[in-house]
Amino acid sequence: MPRRESPLDPGDGSLLRFAGDLRALRERAGSPPYRQLALRAHCSAASLSVAAGGRRLPSLAVTLAYVQACGGDVREWRHRWQLLAAELAADVACRRRALDAGRAPYPGAAAFEAVDAERFFGREALLDRLVSVLAERRLVIVTGPSGSGKSSLVRAGLLARLGWAPAVVGAAAGRTGAGDGAGRSPAGGGVPVALLTPGERPMEAYALALARLGQRAGGTTRDTSGPTAGDPVLVVDQGEQLLTRCRDAAERARFLDALVATAAGGPEQALAGLPVAAPARCRVVLVVRSDQSGPLFAEHPGLADVGRHGVLSVGRPAPDELRRAITEPALRAGCTVEGALLAVLISTAAQQPGALPLLSAALLETWRRRSGNALTLAGFQATGGFEGALARTAETLYNGLEAADRMAVRAVFLRLGGELLDGELPGAGEDSAGGVSLGDGLTAGGELVGGDEGTRKPVRRAEFDDPGVPEVMERLVRARLVVVDRDTVELSHHALPQAWPRLRGWLAEGREALGEQRRLTAAARGWAAADRDPELLYRGVRLVQLMRRVAAGELATAGVERAFLAASARAAVADRRRAQRQHLTVAGLAAASGALLALAGGSRIRRAWRW
Repeated sequence: MPRRESPLDPGDGSLLRFAGDLRALRERAGSPPYRQLALRAHCSAASLSVAAGGRRLPSLAVTLAYVQACGGDVREWRHRWQLLAAELAADVACRRRALDAGRAPYPGAAAFEAVDAERFFGREALLDRLVSVLAERRLVIVTGPSGSGKSSLVRAGLLARLGWAPAVVGAAAGRTGAGDGAGRSPAGGGVPVALLTPGERPMEAYALALARLGQRAGGTTRDTSGPTAGDPVLVVDQGEQLLTRCRDAAERARFLDALVATAAGGPEQALAGLPVAAPARCRVVLVVRSDQSGPLFAEHPGLADVGRHGVLSVGRPAPDELRRAITEPALRAGCTVEGALLAVLISTAAQQPGALPLLSAALLETWRRRSGNALTLAGFQATGGFEGALARTAETLYNGLEAADRMAVRAVFLRLGGELLDGELPGAGEDSAGGVSLGDGLTAGGELVGGDEGTRKPVRRAEFDDPGVPEVMERLVRARLVVVDRDTVELSHHALPQAWPRLRGWLAEGREALGEQRRLTAAARGWAAADRDPELLYRGVRLVQLMRRVAAGELATAGVERAFLAASARAAVADRRRAQRQHLTVAGLAAASGALLALAGGSRIRRAWRW
């Protein structure tokens, strides 16, 4: 007879409850001996016994093997393990944060700043191109999708290359001194540089930055050997704020006029009388998100004309660039990166749009949970991985919204997540080889497997033009939950619908509606592509049902869909009126025929009486 399992230690901690539930799962499976369970799980009996011992958290692979061997819900237990691992690691991470202040090799989800130049790797070739373009052009426009690393390239790459350092106020300023404003050059010199973000009042930020730039230029010996030939450099980061935050079109036009004039050498006229001390001329670097660059150029043709030959596009990093971005900062901090972790990070980040902020945040948390001096896959999994970070961010953002904004967020995610419904929602389950999938392209055996990249499709930006939705979209972009690129929008990570329980519930509840939504979108796009052919419009019962669901809020319409339904409704009204006219015409003809027959019959009767 097998030896009885030792009782759990007294207490009510999360780890003990987890172990107790594992034991209960085994009891429901008939309490098989651990030797027998090990044969089912393809795992050692000792590791399975320790998993239910309640003394330490088992690895994710062992936990899922235990659950699968007992016939449990693998997806549910995977989620439970991630939550428990994050909870247990939180105390350790909090204690380490105080000790690790200023020593972390990664900045987290925030952009790299100039103070991070020594740990900014992977973009050397792109930085060389930027410096080369800036040496040839007086106005350079850096553009790319959200999360592609534009700000980091300019702040930690270009500014450091130009010899710029942030003006730190106070001994403990740390990274807080890396914000906007003028900078100071290190002892070796460097060109004068000013950095600003437009905000709600771009002209005020421009005047302040240019005044500081003028003061800095006035007290510096011009170095004509550098990439800018000694010209001061004005860097405008997050240029999309001109459209997303500045509501005054006139001020926006003045600001863009000022940038063009500054690059051409006429800042005094551009400032329209503001009392500033400005250099005679300087070079301008404008960093703007690719989905806003087109509208910005359309609004100000002069900017497009001057900057068209100085555009640098920033895209997804190559695998080799990702490898350097992951390993080099760790090496500088005296750490190593486990090979299995490196493979998972590169394979996942290379497939995801805007993955750099998520990658940096995951690396920072993994570093805080390092084993000795090694960043390990187990430490990465203990943070919840990309999925755990996304779920926490999404839930925090959602809970901080007003009711109307919550409805807008739900509509946005349903439209984006609905593109995944051609198959099952991504997540844990059984892979094609029968093994347990741990997410992020890794199985319990450690093999990399294919993901869901082929099922995700970007959605056109025009489909998110409902009132209030563009503002909510900006919040989602800043939270790194969605990625915008020119005229498309997509989820920042394909696993978000599985990782975020709230979104998973929305998709499950609205599966039928989402299918109808996709069919409506396809029909509307086909109608628009066919020059709005009236034969492709909806009619009859189908149109009535769709209009009822739209009115009830079950379906969200935007752009071409609204135009399609409006045209369908007008066509339906025209059909009814045409049918009514036809009915009246037929009725009139019938009445006229009846009258003629009556007259003819009366005439015959009169003729008969005459005889």
